[in-house]
Amino acid sequence: MNQFKFSNALLKNVKERKDFLTATVRSSQTELQPDGTMRSRFIASRQITVYDPTLVALIKSALKDNAEFPVNCSGYMTSTVRGEGKDAIWYDNQVVTELELL
Repeated sequence: MNQFKFSNALLKNVKERKDFLTATVRSSQTELQPDGTMRSRFIASRQITVYDPTLVALIKSALKDNAEFPVNCSGYMTSTVRGEGKDAIWYDNQVVTELELL
């Protein structure tokens, strides 16, 4: 099974669906510049899906205070196809199974 993990990433753009959530996880790395200042460098941004009712409730409660917040999260990746033949489009889906608010 394909797995993913984000540490100290920013969870944002949370959208509530019927009984699950979709969101964006943005990962960046802080690096020290030669002049002594710190700079954040973009690493990756991925769309995630959260089905677990406990994790959905945790995210919803955190959204009351902030539209985006730091998290550690991990889960598994799947792919689905929509359409057939030349019209087929493959989509990657990252499903969160573990989430920690930081």
